[in-house]
Amino acid sequence: MFNLSETAIVDGTLCMLGCFSLLTWSVILLKAGELGLNKLRNHSFLKIVRNGSELGIDQESISRGAAQLARVQQTGLKTLARAKVQLAFRADKHEAWHDLIERAMRLQIQKEKARMDAGLGWLASIGSTAPFVGLFGTVWGIMHALKDIGAKGSASLEVVAGPIGEALIATALGIAVAIPAVIAYNFFLRQNRRIVIALDHFASEFLHATIQDHLIRQTVTEHGHTITQ
Repeated sequence: MFNLSETAIVDGTLCMLGCFSLLTWSVILLKAGELGLNKLRNHSFLKIVRNGSELGIDQESISRGAAQLARVQQTGLKTLARAKVQLAFRADKHEAWHDLIERAMRLQIQKEKARMDAGLGWLASIGSTAPFVGLFGTVWGIMHALKDIGAKGSASLEVVAGPIGEALIATALGIAVAIPAVIAYNFFLRQNRRIVIALDHFASEFLHATIQDHLIRQTVTEHGHTITQ
């Protein structure tokens, strides 16, 4: 029958915590690069929009689909184009196409949020479980250390301190793995929320500008002027 020794359990625990640490820092580096890239692309795209037309509809901005703001804008533009064909911008249907554009852009924002949150679950799981994994290794090590001490019949400081001190390494390592995971998880969560707020504001501005443009065109049409689409 296979017998798990003290060394095997403790070493297995330390190895698991080492894998947790490697996974934690891999996720942190990947998400940090993704966050920085998203911020840079959104900032560059927003500058193009602010320098462009009222709706920010220009070929240069549309071509930059890598930015999150660009994907939200493209979703709004596609829905706007379908509304022109299907609803013909009829005055009695204005609430319908306004709602279509808003819903489409909100859905795209939720997709962007899901992409940003991908991988954060690993950080949350490691941050919550690593201390307990380390504690398990420590408890197992102390249990077998006390068993060996009892077998030897000696409880001197030299005999007790060594094995128990080695067992406590697992708990210390578990805490050391959990701290950066928890800090990184909270940091990325806050940054993602800020980006989502920025996307919400951009979507609201786009919808407002679209409605305003439509009202201007409708007013001009009612006064008998020719509108060039």
